[in-house]
Amino acid sequence: MDIDHLITLSRSILQRRKEKYRRFLHAKLNPHGRLVGIKGPRGAGKTTLVRQLLQESGLAAEKALYVTADHPRVNAMRLYDIAEAFEKLGGQLLVIDEIHKQSGFAADLKAVYDTLSLRVIFTGSSALHLDHAKVDLSRRAVIYNLPCLSLREFVELETGLEFAALDLATLVQDHAAIAGEIVTRLADRRILPLYRDYLTYGAYPFYREGVVDYPIKLIEVVRQMIDSDLAVIYNIDKDHLNKLNRILELICRSPPLELKVTKLAGAARINIRTLYAYLGYLEKGSLVRTVPAHKSLAKADKLYFDNPNLFSILCDYPQQGAIRETFAATMLGNAGHRLHYPARGDFLVDERHLFEVGGKNKDFNQISGIKDSFDLRDNEEYGIGNKIPLWLLGFLY
Repeated sequence: MDIDHLITLSRSILQRRKEKYRRFLHAKLNPHGRLVGIKGPRGAGKTTLVRQLLQESGLAAEKALYVTADHPRVNAMRLYDIAEAFEKLGGQLLVIDEIHKQSGFAADLKAVYDTLSLRVIFTGSSALHLDHAKVDLSRRAVIYNLPCLSLREFVELETGLEFAALDLATLVQDHAAIAGEIVTRLADRRILPLYRDYLTYGAYPFYREGVVDYPIKLIEVVRQMIDSDLAVIYNIDKDHLNKLNRILELICRSPPLELKVTKLAGAARINIRTLYAYLGYLEKGSLVRTVPAHKSLAKADKLYFDNPNLFSILCDYPQQGAIRETFAATMLGNAGHRLHYPARGDFLVDERHLFEVGGKNKDFNQISGIKDSFDLRDNEEYGIGNKIPLWLLGFLY
């Protein structure tokens, strides 16, 4: 086995310019675990993160190896054979990028964990199921999720300032003071223009490579997720992949409340059972987000895009109300909060906080007087009482 070539390739990659900005997950994960996985959508920054971990590991170059599973030389080998050969040379840390591109990866990871002393960090598609494969790795691997950028991270990238992430309880209680402090620190960089930019192009770090080319690159992210990741992971026939694209197109045409399963299945020309399966695939692939109806309601779930940037490339005439709700669902969901579609309002969060999302002229009377209910107001810098500026949810992670 030509492990020397992989070592040379790894060194050349790790000698490239180091990205200074660290995503929020950088401080949360334990890079010293025996088997660590990082899942997330394409373009979220997983590769940058693992390269940072390698560059900051303190290990000599010959002790740490970075490989990407879609490289021809790597794809032609078994991961276990690479790991075994590297350990024999004194290797201590193996990083495998895009592991879902390697067939039989689950069995190889299990064998590495059970028989070798190497530490392994791997990245994979957000659609990756560790227990979807024949070998269940869920008891061995510690898996982290890296979602799209938050508004807080986007603001940090744009301004060079640092802001602490907020917990929701503190946000709803002290939102007026918190918003005032953030706006004051930003000075001439107003938060509302930054927020509006985020809605259009701020969800993926690669926007920094050029805003003009961002839509083209984002379209490619969606195409690769469907045609490559989902097709391979879930063994979807290529003739049926257009159905997934069709579902995404149909989401554009209705506000989340109006999406009906029967109607959607008919428009996509598939049966309801297949529709549920496809929606599950799209959600695993970080392309859509489902907010289930509360158990007290006999209503259909709400269906959103995974993040608001997807409207700009998938919808000819995106609806502002849907974009606002999607932003709220993205920020709350990615921060780890449980969302339900309630009888009144837009989101019931963690069975406690009730939120209604709206623009400047929205009537919020439907949740008036309900305990722990709040109006999330678009296009307002500050809030007062139970009126919270919508953008502030973007600082939850």
